[in-house]
Amino acid sequence: MFLYNLVICVVLFACGVANAKECADCVSLRSCQGAVNLAIERKDDASKRLFKSAFCGYANGEPKVCCSDFQESDEVLSHPNLPLLPSDCGDIDGSRIVGGRVAKLYEFPWMTLISYNTRDGLQFQCGGSVINSKYILTAAHCVVPTKRIAGVRIGEFDVTSRVDCQGDQFKPICESNLQDILVEKIITHPEYQGEPPVQYDIALMRLQTPIDFSFKNAAPVCLPVPRSLRYTPLAGRNGTVAGWGATEKGTDSNVLLKVDIPIKTGEACRRFYNKNSLPGVDRTDKSICAGEYKKDSCSGDSGGPMMIEEDYEGSFRLVQYGIVSYGPRQCGSTFPGVYTDVTKFVKWILDNIEP
Repeated sequence: MFLYNLVICVVLFACGVANAKECADCVSLRSCQGAVNLAIERKDDASKRLFKSAFCGYANGEPKVCCSDFQESDEVLSHPNLPLLPSDCGDIDGSRIVGGRVAKLYEFPWMTLISYNTRDGLQFQCGGSVINSKYILTAAHCVVPTKRIAGVRIGEFDVTSRVDCQGDQFKPICESNLQDILVEKIITHPEYQGEPPVQYDIALMRLQTPIDFSFKNAAPVCLPVPRSLRYTPLAGRNGTVAGWGATEKGTDSNVLLKVDIPIKTGEACRRFYNKNSLPGVDRTDKSICAGEYKKDSCSGDSGGPMMIEEDYEGSFRLVQYGIVSYGPRQCGSTFPGVYTDVTKFVKWILDNIEP
């Protein structure tokens, strides 16, 4: 009894005045053995954050938790390749302007352009994100065999300028470093389906040479590795999408743009994209729907990240939750865009990266 009371004290301290979240398995703490075990075994900041994120209310003065957040066997946190994903990731540029159209010069240093050999020469047609010095995360439809990939570019901002500058005209901040790297290996999800309904639209690109992170315009984005991030509800929050894709004017942008978009509920996503599915079949269960009228990703943004600012191991970082996958033919319409849900594929990513 004393041990259980101690567990209750730890959980109450961790939850504090946290907002209660909604989940299908909100149970009393004593009914969730995984939560009890964690409270006994660990009292570090990471476990306290997990309790805070899993808190879903009180019953008779006892805290209740979303028990699925405390699965005893966590194949991600115990994965042997987890150290290959850097913990120094997703750094936020303190000077960024939230809601602005043009990104700041160093705001998204993980943004990647994929170049292709076409009849008209080299062209950038998709994006991606740096997840470590050797791997780019992108959409499977960007790297299918019919695509003749030339390489990837890290550090780009304005595709028409060799030297990119921003700020005061008398004291501008300028950057000239670019890294163009060849691709050694492409790994697409084995269950990828490109024809509607699009499924498992995710791929990895292993680079021939490592990215040099000594430059300010090259860094990895965070992935939702902590359990509290993999299970956090996203509906009603805003995500940020960046890219050089087609704009409302119908042409690709020369400079890196960003847009903040509202994330829809799973039910809303199903209403938009499950109309022709068989009964009991949910073709959006591994996707996120986001966007609204005049705010959306578009064709040239494919493969790029949808990010959310999160508390990541004690500091605020940008975490990639989505990969631009597909959407309505008319970008920025009343239909939201669809993003591959990265939380559903963290283990797959770990399974397929190598030192």
